[in-house]
Amino acid sequence: MTRFFTAIAAMLLAVPAGAAELNDEYEAIGTMTVTLDGEVMELVIAYDIEDEEAYAEQKMIMGSSLSVNALGQTVGEDGSPGRPMVQVTLLEQGGEMRMLSAEIYDDQGYDAPLAMGADGGEGTLTAFEMTEDNVMTATVEGTFLRLTNYMDEPRVADGAEPVAATISYEAELAPLE
Repeated sequence: MTRFFTAIAAMLLAVPAGAAELNDEYEAIGTMTVTLDGEVMELVIAYDIEDEEAYAEQKMIMGSSLSVNALGQTVGEDGSPGRPMVQVTLLEQGGEMRMLSAEIYDDQGYDAPLAMGADGGEGTLTAFEMTEDNVMTATVEGTFLRLTNYMDEPRVADGAEPVAATISYEAELAPLE
């Protein structure tokens, strides 16, 4: 089984850091470094200029809890963000920011991500800072588990083994509205 996860890490690293730059339709608003099973992957957090959509945002949920979501992606040869991609969601609970979930979407698609959080492996937010000008930095550490049937009734895939991971990222967020 270890060979399977080493193969996952090798696939994730198939696109070397800096292989391509974002095209003129996107702007980088952050970076994400993912260490998965000892292998390092550098991702970009983008802003879609035409659609005016940031791939990292903060928002209030039910008027009282802050949620911060970030999506780091590789950059394809055409300069567009692509796969693999890593999504991390943080949620303020009891006045403290915590990791809610993290997912890696790779060649197995949306229905079989590697997951950390309620449906997958264990994870902890080990560092978090938000500056006055909305620059957020965070580090999540834990383990991912491969899921199956994620879009319907998620469960850990048969034979899934924990994969150690550290996710560190920084992004410039739009202010809360």
